Amino acid sequence: MSSFRPLLALLALGLAAAPARAEWSSRAAAGASEWSRGLHATMRLLDGGPQDAAGRVYAAGIEIKLDPQFKTYWRTPGDSGLPPEFDWSASQNVAGVTVLWPAPYRFEDAAGSSIGYKEHVVLPLSVEAADPAKPVVLALKLDYAVCEQICIPVKGEAKLALAKAGLSTPHMAAIAEARKRAPAQHAIGDGPPPTFRSVEASGGKALLVSALVPDTAGVVDIFAEGPDGWVFSAPVPVAALPHGPGARLVNYRIPATESPKDGDVSRIPVVLTLTADDAAVETKLTPPALKAKAK
Repeated sequence: MSSFRPLLALLALGLAAAPARAEWSSRAAAGASEWSRGLHATMRLLDGGPQDAAGRVYAAGIEIKLDPQFKTYWRTPGDSGLPPEFDWSASQNVAGVTVLWPAPYRFEDAAGSSIGYKEHVVLPLSVEAADPAKPVVLALKLDYAVCEQICIPVKGEAKLALAKAGLSTPHMAAIAEARKRAPAQHAIGDGPPPTFRSVEASGGKALLVSALVPDTAGVVDIFAEGPDGWVFSAPVPVAALPHGPGARLVNYRIPATESPKDGDVSRIPVVLTLTADDAAVETKLTPPALKAKAK
């Protein structure tokens, strides 16, 4: 994507510095794979146990630990960075894997605004078995990036047999907590704060977003995602008004920092993630007209 242009010179340095293959620790904890070590980061798979008695769906997680002050990236990394890439092809008896993304954080640095996680994150997984009667073995090759001041590509590999129905694992609580951090899917105006009240296109290159947030929220952010070629900046608040007990209505403008020459934001699908401290919601809007308001 064009948003990665500031990194091109740094990627060569990162590739030279990154190990050619992951290093493996000699021990694996119960319910977890061995740690796969890379430069400034280490990753492993966690077993969250089956989600139904028939063994059709399993919970799992990718745990990433980073050196102090290092970060890794969300599915949309912002002005700089690289999103993780997952290869599950070596898994056994797995029909599909869905990654659930905990609400991210925004970081401002010399390269601009990046989006991701600092020092530690668990990415929850929903794993569908191809045959519920057979064992499930999850195998992952992960390409991700870490950054303190420059972006460094890292590779990790992990393999884990998932527990059968009726068995518990030591990592159920950690995966369940990470699932709570994943944004709930909300329609415009749906539910108590935080929630979106309206979303409109403006001038072809910006979004106008009205969000209802709790008065107690200290850090509020909105992450806007479009198709390839579109990159959106951090939201700029333009007005805030009290809105019932314990809530305020805040209007934001979110401009596109990169877009196709003839691109029009009203004609593209957009995903918006609203975070207010530890609470988060997500809404998906589709063309032909990007104009949605609460009923």
